[in-house]
Amino acid sequence: MEFNYPIDYTLYNTEEITTIIKFLDLIEECYLSGVELTEFKSTYKEFKSVVRAKSEENSLYRDFKEITGFDGYLAVKEIKNEKPKIKL
Repeated sequence: MEFNYPIDYTLYNTEEITTIIKFLDLIEECYLSGVELTEFKSTYKEFKSVVRAKSEENSLYRDFKEITGFDGYLAVKEIKNEKPKIKL
């Protein structure tokens, strides 16, 4: 899909923006085809090293859901289920 990511580009450097976009793309993939749990966990860990504040994370999820309809919170919540593949 083509859309503008809900990222404040003034807050992050290029590498951090790439990490955030990679994670948001993975959320989209969870809805479209599914993602291996291990891949999702490692990408989420990288994402959390950039977006440390829970409020900032929730804001990104909310804005991303408004644009795409894909809910990042639900994708992350699926980690707890420990299924080998996250498919929403």
